[in-house]
Amino acid sequence: MRRIVILGLALGAAFSVAAITAVSVSATGHEFVANKTGKTKDKETNAQIFKTGAGTLECASVVGTGEITALKSVTHKETLTYSECEAFGYSDVKITPAHFEYSANGSARIEETIIISPEGSGCEILIEPQTMEGMSYKNEPTGKITAKANVFKITSKGTGHVCGAENKEGSYTGSVAATLEGGTIEWK
Repeated sequence: MRRIVILGLALGAAFSVAAITAVSVSATGHEFVANKTGKTKDKETNAQIFKTGAGTLECASVVGTGEITALKSVTHKETLTYSECEAFGYSDVKITPAHFEYSANGSARIEETIIISPEGSGCEILIEPQTMEGMSYKNEPTGKITAKANVFKITSKGTGHVCGAENKEGSYTGSVAATLEGGTIEWK
């Protein structure tokens, strides 16, 4: 009988902890909500500006793709492709696609190393996987979401020359509008 009482108390404590955790997550967290699953597309709404130890990089264009796999989620993955970029006096700058996991609660994680290559410079800037704070979201009347980045303390590593050395004070500002093909998506 004593074992049953102890087991009952242990289970009761475990359920209480689980219930408190569930309430605090749902009471304080945000999520992305879609009316269907499917492909997403992104397009810039302004210039994308990166600041690294080497200086400022500006891209006039960015497009993105992703996929909604659940009607409600606290995270969403997108791949952004930057173009029309200039940096440090170079007018032809290549950037590898950026794989992001966005959190509805204001952070974004870079999932794969981003390589920035000013053509003709003989160097690269590497932005390795890391989590950044400073994302905000706005619901648009057309069923889109505008994601705005105002991110600081990005770590990057230059391979020398005009690309600089390691820097832990980089930043990124810019925004993109995300749409769900044939559907709507919002931030709650």
